[in-house]
Amino acid sequence: MNDMIEILSHLQKYVPNARTLEELDNVDVRDDTSAEMRQIPVGGDQLTCERIRGAHMARFDGDTPEERLEGLFCMVEDFHEKMNFLQLLMDKYFKPESCREQGTLYQLKNLVNRRNVSKNVSSNYHAASEFIDLVTDCHVIAACLEYCGMGNLESQCKKIPTALHLADSTVKRRVLRHLVGEIVDTFFLNAITINVDRIEDPASDMDVAPIAQDDAVYNYATNFTKLGLLRKVAVNATRYGDGNRMLRHWKYAMLVYHQGHKIKYRLESFLLLAGVNALLTPRQKHQVIHNRFINLRGGEGHNLDGDYVMELLNRYAKSRIKLLGPNHNETCVERIGKTMMFCHEIQDKLEQQISVAPLSRKHTPQSLHHDRNTIIQQLKNSCVFQLIPGRSHQTFSMENVDIFSNVDVQEVHKWLNQKKREYSFGKNAF
Repeated sequence: MNDMIEILSHLQKYVPNARTLEELDNVDVRDDTSAEMRQIPVGGDQLTCERIRGAHMARFDGDTPEERLEGLFCMVEDFHEKMNFLQLLMDKYFKPESCREQGTLYQLKNLVNRRNVSKNVSSNYHAASEFIDLVTDCHVIAACLEYCGMGNLESQCKKIPTALHLADSTVKRRVLRHLVGEIVDTFFLNAITINVDRIEDPASDMDVAPIAQDDAVYNYATNFTKLGLLRKVAVNATRYGDGNRMLRHWKYAMLVYHQGHKIKYRLESFLLLAGVNALLTPRQKHQVIHNRFINLRGGEGHNLDGDYVMELLNRYAKSRIKLLGPNHNETCVERIGKTMMFCHEIQDKLEQQISVAPLSRKHTPQSLHHDRNTIIQQLKNSCVFQLIPGRSHQTFSMENVDIFSNVDVQEVHKWLNQKKREYSFGKNAF
């Protein structure tokens, strides 16, 4: 806690209109009722935000806004949330005991020989995320093939009018959107709309009859795809800097964390949404929504999460500090932190002048054509998108019809009302 207070006290110097120590020491002339600090957000993962709120609580009895560290407020960022979301998905659907059950994640992992994918996401996040994205894409393609009556990707789609090639681009686009909408409604919105509506309006929970669907294999495939698509929404929102879409992801993520008993990230989701929709000023709201991304390369589609960039900078700084050897001390570490990016730019300029070939930022991507076709064919052979009552995976025999169908609506609203009541009385966010 003392370390976090020291960090925030240091960062307080960069808050616009924050008073200096000399001004604060002059008790006779200072006016604490009209402090004009312009609050700025401090981003981090859930644990960092929790420690920042703890530091604010420890300084709650300060005499001035500067002593209470009111120039800074915490903003949860998205990279570590993506890791937690992916870990929940793996915990639910990636089980070694399902290795012989066709169409399950572990069986598909063995099928395409992805040996670097493990259930512990933090051990190799990129391998797990690439595998889940690949399998999600294959599930979507397999669902499209099933709906369109196609045996493989080269077959002719029976749902497309025969003379469509003679139409203009507007008509083609309308037909495509109609076809995609029908696929989404059939496989992926088959029950989620009803469940989200009953969560939003608990009074309608008793009026909605649950959808009965006795095919756990079909439920497994559609539910995994829904979670995979929710993850891809967050990834693409970061890539293109769409803060509003990221907030919509957090709304669904709060329900997912509620089901997975991730109580701290559930609370963090609530605080983020409550802050944006009610507690923050318009300026702070704009900062929280749109200052979540960093672009190190420039250009469209190259944005990164703020906490992910900080992980990269920490790794680079540690590599520099390691070179100090026995000369490691606080002064040198602080100097490295302040000059790290500047020295990196100097190195790049020098290498250009002496014609040193720059490090390539592009990697030759491995072709996924074979793996994709293999997974799609496995899903087609397993008929995972055909509704056949009575089927089930032995490991996932109790799979519900929808990812939110077992949400206790009364419990969710009781928790939400409790938190709203607590924070309306000035409770600190813990």
